[in-house]
Amino acid sequence: MLGFQSRSKRKVVAAKQLGLIFGVILAFMLCTGLAYYWAWHNVWNSFQTAPAIGAEPLKIKLVTVVSDIPAGAEITTNSVDERYETTKHVALDAFGFASECLGRKTKWAMKKGEYIAKHDLLPQY
Repeated sequence: MLGFQSRSKRKVVAAKQLGLIFGVILAFMLCTGLAYYWAWHNVWNSFQTAPAIGAEPLKIKLVTVVSDIPAGAEITTNSVDERYETTKHVALDAFGFASECLGRKTKWAMKKGEYIAKHDLLPQY
């Protein structure tokens, strides 16, 4: 009888160990799943509440027209100025320094308050 009892005790101990192993695995899976859900929820929430890229106005240095420039006229220091402007949209080829466009001729008339970009100027030869 003594050997039989120890056998059943071994089975009980083995069953407890197996239950403990499965319990640890289940707890790990549960914690990992909750952590992934929490992280996904935070990322999704920040994506929904964050401003869209490019939606906020930019503060950028631009070369603006101070006095009207007729079409085909040369750009002088009296007709342009470098200013920081807050704008939503700006051309990719906009000038940031007046020295880049001084002495060049315009394709079309430029009005006071507009900014100058490369596409507004005649090509240099």
